[in-house]
Amino acid sequence: MMPHARPTQLTRRRVLQFTGAGLALAAVPALPAAAADANTITIPALPSARTTELDRTQDSLSASELRTTGFYLPADTALNVVVHTGLVPTLVIGAPDADARAAFKSSREYQLQAGRNTVTDAGGGVVYLKLIGDSGSAKVTIGEQAQPMPYFVLGRTGEADFQRQLDERTTPYVEFVGPHAMITVERASALTYRAENHADLLATYEDIIGIEDATSGYDGSAPVHARLVHRYHFVGYPSAITGVGAYATHGHMSFPPPIQDRMLTVEGLRTRGWGICHELGHQHQQITYKPSSLTEVTVNIYSLAVNAVFATKYGQVPRLHAPDAKTGLTPWQSAPGKLRSPGVDYGKTFDPYEKLVMFEQLRLAFGNQFWANLHKLVRVERPYAGDYTDEPLRLRNLVVLCSRTAGHDLSDFFRAWGVPVDTEATAQIAAAHLTPPPTDPTTIRE
Repeated sequence: MMPHARPTQLTRRRVLQFTGAGLALAAVPALPAAAADANTITIPALPSARTTELDRTQDSLSASELRTTGFYLPADTALNVVVHTGLVPTLVIGAPDADARAAFKSSREYQLQAGRNTVTDAGGGVVYLKLIGDSGSAKVTIGEQAQPMPYFVLGRTGEADFQRQLDERTTPYVEFVGPHAMITVERASALTYRAENHADLLATYEDIIGIEDATSGYDGSAPVHARLVHRYHFVGYPSAITGVGAYATHGHMSFPPPIQDRMLTVEGLRTRGWGICHELGHQHQQITYKPSSLTEVTVNIYSLAVNAVFATKYGQVPRLHAPDAKTGLTPWQSAPGKLRSPGVDYGKTFDPYEKLVMFEQLRLAFGNQFWANLHKLVRVERPYAGDYTDEPLRLRNLVVLCSRTAGHDLSDFFRAWGVPVDTEATAQIAAAHLTPPPTDPTTIRE
């Protein structure tokens, strides 16, 4: 069959409630249900991550629509797939960004039909299914031409069993799966870090996702505030990316070998995992108040939330209290003195970490629920977001929506930081009958 245009599991324990934001448990897609024949699996339909869920969350990037199967298909191998009664899914070959060959960098999709199908993919790769819909399920038998991968599922796979799989299953890829995380890496990377406690590793991913979800206000207080039904896909890129450490896009995040020690070790993820949290943060950012100039700034609202919890839990260094190598000053020491200075410009006056102090002052002034409440406000009201190139609109949205979330006029606060406050922002704040806060947030220090 020809590919179409290119374009998830058992829980070991309940996800914790995290300091600063309530987090409601949501139904997550179970691992494909195995029949007596291990190659026969059943998956429920899920709404589209790229359309339905993005529209609900008002986020800028989607989670993954891929449904893990635990199988790998060798290149140029005819795979028999039988679709039984029920809905008809799409077969997907190849984890995105997992193959160094340019022709197979993206996943390939094959629309199946009821009954017997034969699919041959020139590149080969990890086998996934995709089933978009509001209800129903698909039952599929994947032919024996597909090979079982080393496959660790949180709450289902024991460490000794996984180590045996690494020795006996020599597929090029290995996959780790939790309730909200799917991690796909090359076999060489998995072997490099095979001595890890993989239950602890996946549990740490679940903690990170839980904290970022809580920061996003996914508390289940209404259907619009439910956690995502799709998993976040962390993919090991097979080679270093010139000038890029890692990146996020629709459906997945990519991490090259130089930083996979933080991706695949418990210590690295818990104490040096800022970059992992940062890329995951991109899949939590909302579009409404994210002009292109703030793409790499507001993403760290989520990184900071994880940093705060992990600083206490695992001794991770608090990022805004780490001295700069050149000045010897922490962001909390260097940034406040620049406020209200002549010509202060948020985009030019402050370095990347100093910029985060502004967001921390808001959290400290108006409570740990501040960001969660802002996310919920946006999901409910769905303010016009315009285009990511519309800098004035989205900066205006930032000023107005933060003011409404705080319940106070924050015009002076943002001007002090060099964020423009135009006449339309002033008018919208006045129309909301907001007054300045009793305490100036710019005076707050941590």
